[in-house]
Amino acid sequence: MLRRRQTKGQFTRGESALTRGQDGEPSFQLTMLRAFLLPVACRDVYVLKDIQGYTLPEVATVLGISKDEATKHLRRARREMQTS
Repeated sequence: MLRRRQTKGQFTRGESALTRGQDGEPSFQLTMLRAFLLPVACRDVYVLKDIQGYTLPEVATVLGISKDEATKHLRRARREMQTS
């Protein structure tokens, strides 16, 4: 779903704050590069939840893990993304 931002006339995709603007924006590319450096389990949960916009139960089901384990990986990924 594409929506037009009020201030700059840019298009946005999805509901996540990380996907604002076009996919070619440097901030989005930097986010994806930083996510690529995460451990695999954390990266999978982070990308599905924060970038693709899936709910936590959906992420757990897709990856075949428990909701608590998905929450653990998401917290670790977000902490790593803030510190890197």
